[in-house]
Amino acid sequence: MVADEALRWTLAVLLLAATLYSACRAVAASWTPDRVGSALHAFMTAAMALMLVPGSQWPLLPQLLLFVVGTWWFILQAVSRRAHTRDGQRAVSRAKPAYDAASMAAMVFMLAAAGVWEAPPSGVLPAAPGPAPHHGVAAALPPAAPVHDWSTQPALVLTVASALAVVFGLASALWAVRLLLQLRPGFRGRLAPAAIRSDGGDLRGRRRAGFRDVADAAVEVVGAAAFALMFAALAA
Repeated sequence: MVADEALRWTLAVLLLAATLYSACRAVAASWTPDRVGSALHAFMTAAMALMLVPGSQWPLLPQLLLFVVGTWWFILQAVSRRAHTRDGQRAVSRAKPAYDAASMAAMVFMLAAAGVWEAPPSGVLPAAPGPAPHHGVAAALPPAAPVHDWSTQPALVLTVASALAVVFGLASALWAVRLLLQLRPGFRGRLAPAAIRSDGGDLRGRRRAGFRDVADAAVEVVGAAAFALMFAALAA
């Protein structure tokens, strides 16, 4: 999918690190929505990493079903978010699960597009039935389905992929800005979405909560940037 070998493996390693972090967050979470959300993020980043590693792929249909359910889950989280939230950040608290739902839907689209890509081109016809070729004749015949690239995608898929590459490119930039703000001394987290912010009472609790906020933002940067690059490769 990503032509550059170094970039592909770098993305895969970062996505696997994000998977491990999200899995740990899911295990440590005490609130069911947080546990389910972190688990869905872990599955998403793991699936993206496997798409970048040659020869490593999960079955397509279970992934589609999982991320369709994940999309619906985050939509419900966005809709059912309480009107009054901490610090009065109603719009921000709804934006995070809505963004997560969009990420899950983008994953469904990418997997569906990958399924189309793996299908033989329309111009390739199956081999006509007949006697098996003699030894040595098969080597002289061209392969029935030549290796093809993302350019065999329908025009609508390429257009949507281009738009998603731009959207997630902007999202990765916004998450990167948020990450940089969190790393500034004295940042109190007022820009942090309530869905991923935890306030500790003592100094140790505040440091642990601050680390989680920074790590959460870093994971979002990796996920959004990976989406942008993968959709750009799909649209190229």
